[in-house]
Amino acid sequence: MRLSFTRLTVALAFLVPAVLAAQAAPAAPTFRVLRIYRETVKPGKNDSHDAHENAWAGALAAAKAPIPMLAVKAMTGVPENWYLSAFPSWGDAEKADKEYAANATFTGIDKQFSAKEDEYLSDGRMMILTMRDDLSYGAPADLSSARYFSVTRISVRPGHTGEYEANRKLVKAAHESIKAPDGYSMWVAASGAPAGTYFIISPRKSLAELDRDAPIHTGDAYLAALGDSVARNKMMMNTSAAVITSQTDLFSFAPQQSIPPAEWIKADPGYWKHKAAPVKKTP
Repeated sequence: MRLSFTRLTVALAFLVPAVLAAQAAPAAPTFRVLRIYRETVKPGKNDSHDAHENAWAGALAAAKAPIPMLAVKAMTGVPENWYLSAFPSWGDAEKADKEYAANATFTGIDKQFSAKEDEYLSDGRMMILTMRDDLSYGAPADLSSARYFSVTRISVRPGHTGEYEANRKLVKAAHESIKAPDGYSMWVAASGAPAGTYFIISPRKSLAELDRDAPIHTGDAYLAALGDSVARNKMMMNTSAAVITSQTDLFSFAPQQSIPPAEWIKADPGYWKHKAAPVKKTP
């Protein structure tokens, strides 16, 4: 877990009212800077790392840390835990960091737990992404009822962002045309990842949504909305010219490693409220 630029705090409202742009002429999203701290867990250390992070988040929640935090765990790909934050601007992120660092209670908790991170992690790194609402689609997401993210990471060849973004605008228009149910937000790496790295984040209430969405994207209505065969062939050529790699991974929410906003706890206390650590019985 990272709070501020050294231990990540999270303004979780980033995905509630703003990360997913409205389908038609939305107002500008409020949150535009997303920070993600990625931790790679050592083999065999997953359970002990989870217990460590649960205790850390629980201590901050009990101390009433002012900034919510969402933790997610990779279900596919590299065994990573992500801790996400978002802010209206870089200046707001800096202000939040300074206020947090000035609180001895919070920094004391972080110092206590961060000292043990090397036991569990083989790597940890920060990425900072910026919002591309012009390439995003969907109604506002209710993260209190979401349980997963689909995250697609795309590496675009230098000098070819124009082709890639042209494709994404056609994809967004096709979604709008058929009123597709799958919302997503688009982010582009500003630092901490190679230039030309894009992230598409889709909140999901259930993995059954993957069954629902797959046929939509290959159906006649969606393909027609993308354009005729000439237009679709041009999209394929754009993809070939622009995209180096594209990988989609699934992440599950980790509520006990998160510091959810009060409204999430109220909506589903059984899921979001921190649970007391089990008491170990002495032999």
